[in-house]
Amino acid sequence: MARTQLAHFSATVLDELGTEASTVAYVNVDPATALSALATDAGAWAADLDPIIGGQITGLRLVVSVPLPGGLKDTPDGGSRVEQTGVFNFGAGTNPRRYGVAVPSIADGKISAGKINILDTDVAAFIDLMKTAVTALGFTNSAGQEFTRAIDAVLSFRKRRRQLSRSSFEVDSSA
Repeated sequence: MARTQLAHFSATVLDELGTEASTVAYVNVDPATALSALATDAGAWAADLDPIIGGQITGLRLVVSVPLPGGLKDTPDGGSRVEQTGVFNFGAGTNPRRYGVAVPSIADGKISAGKINILDTDVAAFIDLMKTAVTALGFTNSAGQEFTRAIDAVLSFRKRRRQLSRSSFEVDSSA
């Protein structure tokens, strides 16, 4: 058994005053381990955590880090900005609501006349993937209802001022 895959468990803890905090445990797992076994391990961690805290565990997450596939960009495109966000709205078969999937840094080449070009080959492939169940998974809303249809796509600008101030600098022109 080679534990070479990075992962972490996270528990959300609620106190008497309604304040939430989280705790994280980082782990290495065998990549061949079934998801159900990892969920059992996360549950065992929570069961051992519960008696040593005064708060209530209200949520438990398992996050597995996976290696990036080959063929992705080596550097960001010139002029790309994460604030330029594509919001792709999908519907689940069980209700009429829209569920938005935000995609930061939507490429300028995927925008036509100020709108996301849903006829673009790459955009259409992304939309098709999100609404079509593939082998062992189906993309869902936060309630676990699988997407069955694409509704629309909108261009949005979401400010990231805190991050921007850390990555920007001012040039002193008086020097």
